[in-house]
Amino acid sequence: MSVLYIQVRKNHITVRNIERKQDVSGSGAFSNQRLLIADFFKAEKVLWDLIEQIRPRSWLRKLLRTDRFDIVISALEMNEGGLSQVEDRILQEVVAGATRMRYRRLITHAQSTPLSDDAVMALIAKR
Repeated sequence: MSVLYIQVRKNHITVRNIERKQDVSGSGAFSNQRLLIADFFKAEKVLWDLIEQIRPRSWLRKLLRTDRFDIVISALEMNEGGLSQVEDRILQEVVAGATRMRYRRLITHAQSTPLSDDAVMALIAKR
């Protein structure tokens, strides 16, 4: 089971593979003054590229397309008062597009500080 923790900040995304303790980060102009993700397709492309960098590579996995992730995505900025349904859905759709729907569970989270690996695993276990 692969667990990915995605942290979204203004124009910046970090992806962490919890089991492998591997982080990758990328930037793009996808935020504006009102929305964390204002340009959906740019954010999806940044996330797609990061997931490709962190995904375990093997010819058998590629052939069988068995990569399924448990994913926690955190909006670390512009989340005062929590996420609206629209903001929550934007995060879900960006992940769905970037992973080509290859995930088992997807949990959205809004907090100004990143979660520890143990906290991410606890969120996954609760659902």
